[in-house]
Amino acid sequence: MRIPDEGKAMPSMKTIRERSGSEGRRGPALEESTLRGGGFYRYLVLGLLRDGTPRHGYALMKDYQQRSGTPIGSGRFYNKLQRLAAEGLVTTAANPPGADPRRTPYRITSAGAAAFDVWLRDSANPDSHRSDDLCAHALLLAAAEPAVVSATLDRWRNDIAMRGARIEEAHARALTTRRASPPSAFYPLPVVLARRLKHATADIEFIDEFRRAYEQWMRRRAEARVSRNTPAGRGSGSRPIRA
Repeated sequence: MRIPDEGKAMPSMKTIRERSGSEGRRGPALEESTLRGGGFYRYLVLGLLRDGTPRHGYALMKDYQQRSGTPIGSGRFYNKLQRLAAEGLVTTAANPPGADPRRTPYRITSAGAAAFDVWLRDSANPDSHRSDDLCAHALLLAAAEPAVVSATLDRWRNDIAMRGARIEEAHARALTTRRASPPSAFYPLPVVLARRLKHATADIEFIDEFRRAYEQWMRRRAEARVSRNTPAGRGSGSRPIRA
């Protein structure tokens, strides 16, 4: 496929998944949601409310899903809204007529808007301190038995390929939505998903390169053992005969 707006050819995730030979298996997810970190999550909620429109947790959930293409439960938003309200960064707002009274809308305060703007300005490089779990695990992988290493790499590759396929499908849907959107609406989801797809493809390539390096290392170790166990490698142990 070709990533829109980038012009760089890349293999489709369907092709990558088929090459893995394990479409039906799915291992544990390698990707931990960044939303589990309370620090980022608070600013996500503030950012969604930054336009000044009051919304409740469910509406924020829907807004986030439409923007990011990532499903998440509304309970997380309600919990964070309550904490932000206690800090004075958001406040409750009146429910419009006919709205569900069980859902309390919140609006951002001036303090919340200022806090969000400062965070956004100071986080110019959001990935600078991001933990790379895949590389961290790979650095320790060689300590395991070869069969465990091989099975782990297979599981990682299959999981990432399947995740990439889902991103690819979401990207196609997002492009369709963007084409149908009015010109006045900014809809960055296709660009965001294209970046995620590139990351998934890069992770697949990393796993394949890691596997090749590991297999080469194993062959060298085996050859070294054979060399040490041969008579020429061990040496005869006898002294040379002097004339």
